[in-house]
Amino acid sequence: MKKIIAILFTGFAALSINAQVGINTATPKGTLDVEGETLVESYLIDTENTKAGGNYLLLTRSKDSSPVGKVKLLDISLRNVAPVNMYNVVLKNVRQDEVVNLNTGLDASKYVVAITGAVFTGAVSAANTTTSPKSYGSYATEITQVTSGGKKYHAINLAFKGAGTVSSINGTWTLTLNVFEKSLVKDWGTFNGSVSSSASPGYSGVSTNTPLGLQ
Repeated sequence: MKKIIAILFTGFAALSINAQVGINTATPKGTLDVEGETLVESYLIDTENTKAGGNYLLLTRSKDSSPVGKVKLLDISLRNVAPVNMYNVVLKNVRQDEVVNLNTGLDASKYVVAITGAVFTGAVSAANTTTSPKSYGSYATEITQVTSGGKKYHAINLAFKGAGTVSSINGTWTLTLNVFEKSLVKDWGTFNGSVSSSASPGYSGVSTNTPLGLQ
């Protein structure tokens, strides 16, 4: 196995000098041409073209091949989806500061979505003075789900909880979403714990699937 991986990396190193490399073939048909059944321990991502709109080539082991683990090439340009995707969203004229169940159109069964940035501009957040006790609001971003046409999609909630804007002026949200291919996401499980002011550390719990972190 180590020999195979070494050969693969040697082949990829040769790409930089535009040579054609053949494995088990004397007449390679491409920059790297592998004849026969090849197994790898992990996946490789071609980072040659990383600009937006460029193609990503993913080599990965396949469980549904014969033999199991045969290398398959996922051509990202066919769907314009990479293992990790960045998606910018600008929402103008939002009613004060509140966005509720905005359907992203991203299938919940195919993608994992995370909000990695959110900025509210064009209006000044104000305390809600109509409730008692008075609340100054807490900034909140949420990924939730909505159902449309019998399918579940990721949706977005945004607000300064318990607060509006000065003179009820509408504003603009600018979001950055990270969208992950669900098939390439490893589930670390759930950390089940509790928080106590008298404990040291202030939390306790365990998750058997995660690397060193909270546990």
